[in-house]
Amino acid sequence: MPRAVDHEQRRFEIVAGLWQIVAEQGIEGISLRSVAARSEVSMGRVQHYFGTKDALVVAGIDLLVKRAVIEYETTAGRPPDERLLHLLLQQIPATEAGRMGVTVWYAYVAKAMTHTAVREILAEATRVGVEECTRHIQEADGLPKAAARERAIELLALSDGLTLRVLVGDITAAEAEASIRDHRARL
Repeated sequence: MPRAVDHEQRRFEIVAGLWQIVAEQGIEGISLRSVAARSEVSMGRVQHYFGTKDALVVAGIDLLVKRAVIEYETTAGRPPDERLLHLLLQQIPATEAGRMGVTVWYAYVAKAMTHTAVREILAEATRVGVEECTRHIQEADGLPKAAARERAIELLALSDGLTLRVLVGDITAAEAEASIRDHRARL
C-alpha cells in the first residue's frame, strides 16, 4: 500500500529552506539547487512543487503572509485594542525566529521594487493590515472611519520604523514594544 504524502508539509519544508537562505543571503542567494540542499530534498522535488525559481520566490512571500494571517486569527474574540496591539507588535523581532521572519519580510519588500507578483502580494497584505487596524481603532476609540484610518496608518508606520531600528540593533524589541504601547495609550 503506498504511503500517504502530505504535499503541503513538503511544500512548507522547501519554503522554510528558502526562508533560511533569504535571511542569510537575501533573495539573490536563492537557486533551486541551494534551496534543495538547505531543505534536504532533491532538486527534482523542488522543481516538482515549484517549477521555477520565480514560482518558489512568490510561494515564499505568499506563505509568509498566510502564516501571519493565521497567527493574527488566533486573536479572534479578544477586545479590539488587544487585536490592534497584536497587529502592531507582531513584526517586532523579539526572538531569533521573529528576527529571521522580519528579515525575510524586508528582503521581500526590497524585491517588490522590481517584481510585480511580490509587489501585489505585499500591497494586498498591507491594505488588509490597514483595514484591520482601522476597524479595531473604530471599535476601541469610537472614531469615524476616515480618522481611524489615519490613526491606523500612523501606528503602522511607527511599528515599521521601530522594527527597522530593532533589526539594525539601534533599540531593543522591548524598547520598541514599549514605544508602541506608550504611543497607543496617548492617542
